[in-house]
Amino acid sequence: MMFDSDIENRVFRRRLMKEVAPGMPVNFSFYSPSIKVQVMRHAETLPGANGRYMGNAVTIEFVPEDPAAVERVREYVWHWEEFNDFTAIRKINHVRRGVCPESVAGILERVKGVDKRAAAKVSEAVDPDELWELIRCGDVKDLARLPGVGEKRAQTIIEFYENERSGRRFLYAANRNDRLRGLPVVTELDPSGDIEGQVWEHATRAQILGNPDPLSGEEPPGHTTVRDANLLHPLPMTPTLMGRGVYYPEQVEEFARTLKRIMLGGERLAGVGALRIQRGKIFHTAELPGVGEKTKARVMASGLLDHEYTYENLLEIPGVTESQARTLAEAALEAQMKPENSRTEVRAS
Repeated sequence: MMFDSDIENRVFRRRLMKEVAPGMPVNFSFYSPSIKVQVMRHAETLPGANGRYMGNAVTIEFVPEDPAAVERVREYVWHWEEFNDFTAIRKINHVRRGVCPESVAGILERVKGVDKRAAAKVSEAVDPDELWELIRCGDVKDLARLPGVGEKRAQTIIEFYENERSGRRFLYAANRNDRLRGLPVVTELDPSGDIEGQVWEHATRAQILGNPDPLSGEEPPGHTTVRDANLLHPLPMTPTLMGRGVYYPEQVEEFARTLKRIMLGGERLAGVGALRIQRGKIFHTAELPGVGEKTKARVMASGLLDHEYTYENLLEIPGVTESQARTLAEAALEAQMKPENSRTEVRAS
């Protein structure tokens, strides 16, 4: 068993070396939401890695900006794998580690409801080309005859890949604590319609997932991501509308504008400045010694826009000290002067 485990770990690490690349999103899933919550802070503050919560309670996505960030992501993964058995990261790009995404097992394990045992049985009966042909033809009858599949799974597999080809896009909002908050809010987008209106309607509905009091210390942020018709994972390099139970008007407008560039212009995004559409972005992208959660909540409740984080404005907020105001103002000024934080710097055709 130890020998098998060592081989599996080596295979996992070799795939990790290949799959973590600058500008390309990689997803890591933990065994439980409680573990993910414990290490989320480390992922979000990893320089250049753009670690963010995914909305399914256990997954973190990274989009490394450069080779240095790639190395930081690798170190992060290896650290938490070795921490203990229960913090092990078990998925890369949605398939079981050690499984080739182009193999029969890799094709099937992406589909919710098809476990590795069923995928292994199918692997013995067909090769990837034969399986793809059955899926492309929508041949439920022949697919259901494969060992370990059956009619229900066959329909699920074909539906999954029809959704992948369909191009349908959804806004998916979930609270970090979404297992305890009920069903997520889902809005299907009509690219030919009014994108801004659809985003505003979605944001209004999505706020039911959080506490409307931005000073609430018990309320984790809610997130809206763009997903395909399978609604399992956000689309690569798309923005996230982030808020503490409250989406501010200028924030929703920026999200709508960015969404139009992606859906209608084919733009792909990378970098914290492009991916996170939120208020108080400086709290997620800079080290702020002496500034805690209570101060953050006071600043967010003040209604100041991100470009209004000046020393004079911050000092007027009750409960914010001179030292905290100076720290925030200096960090905000430094962030504004960096070119990578101005609109979207990364485009890919």
